Amino acid sequence: MTDLSNLLDSANRPKVVEEISKLIDDTVANQSGLTGMALKSAVAAGKKADADAISKGVNKFLPQIVDELNPYWNAFNASDEQNFGQFLSAREDEVVKSMLDAGDSAVDSMPGPVKKVYSTLRGKAAKIVGPALPELGNIAERHA
Repeated sequence: MTDLSNLLDSANRPKVVEEISKLIDDTVANQSGLTGMALKSAVAAGKKADADAISKGVNKFLPQIVDELNPYWNAFNASDEQNFGQFLSAREDEVVKSMLDAGDSAVDSMPGPVKKVYSTLRGKAAKIVGPALPELGNIAERHA
């Protein structure tokens, strides 16, 4: 049985960062309403300051993402389920809470504009993160 630390391996990490960054871009693009406008504006501002802001952020926080997903990965491997993305999706509330708790503990090390956006959208994050869990799980499973 493997663990998700393989995602951090120098051979896998660039592709994992690229795929998660694309997932974030797609997730942001699919948002609507006031939350969607705020999120899109924040991402656009971040990309204007640094075109690689999302991938740099993903790369920086990938170890925390892996730490949060590892218990679920271990439970998935001990189960009869066949798809890690579906496994995560079936536990959406629990997984989202875990991921947001990690974000909450990392928020102080984020750049000011990112911290402000995170704080503003934190309450709506579950609705944003939850639908992306199946693809996040699929990315992790592909590279584990």
